[in-house]
Amino acid sequence: MKQPYNYDTVSEALNDLAKRGFTHDFNIHEEADCLICTNTMTQLSPEEFEIVETYRFEGDTDPADEMIIFAISSRKHNLKGTLLNGYGIYADSSNSKIVEKLVENTAAVKPIKRATFLIPISREHHHGLLLCWKIKTGLSKSISPLRIKAYADWFFKSHLLPHFELEEKLVFPILGKDHPLIIKALDDHKKLTALFNDSTEVEKALKEIMTNLESHIRFEERVVFNQIQAIASPENIQKIEELHATEKFIDNTTDPFWN
Repeated sequence: MKQPYNYDTVSEALNDLAKRGFTHDFNIHEEADCLICTNTMTQLSPEEFEIVETYRFEGDTDPADEMIIFAISSRKHNLKGTLLNGYGIYADSSNSKIVEKLVENTAAVKPIKRATFLIPISREHHHGLLLCWKIKTGLSKSISPLRIKAYADWFFKSHLLPHFELEEKLVFPILGKDHPLIIKALDDHKKLTALFNDSTEVEKALKEIMTNLESHIRFEERVVFNQIQAIASPENIQKIEELHATEKFIDNTTDPFWN
């Protein structure tokens, strides 16, 4: 397994891998114990593909808390693509040859550490980064901006707005509303909300969402959350753990324009 590249975010990794030819999307077909290409519906047995690169983002020791990208290559079927988070989702399938192969290729990848109480919130950031990637992919394929906006609007109302409210209610007060980092983070929230609500220049707004949301998430993960986890009191941590219910992300696939 080669590891020649370093990426700061999931979307950065996916975008660069696509430029390098990893253009297909793979999922695990649990019953058949194989990978399936969602673009061509080709099934790959464990012997028919190689994991050439692996990238893991955020999380702690529990694989379910990590976003993992596998760069997959199959010479037999002439396919190259990516598998997202396969190990974390299917790690309990102890008899699976596919999972065994994934585990072997994640052992040497060092995860980025995040305080336990912030891990579920960091995980929500990954879905935000994937939204940026989906917008960019849709625009690059000349998908109608209105189709992309329909998905972005759903994501904002269902996931991003509740995430903003959670941060503003439980996370940001740990540093204080007058802290320069929190002032910037709150300003980012207002600007992003305005962009999602902009229905006059849809394509322009989508491009700005893609850029600003990724920048905001990087800022929170690299700077704000590091500061917060350094000073959070036991009372702060307990309050977040009690009031923030972790829910499994269920995507809206009624119009998967990014495939």
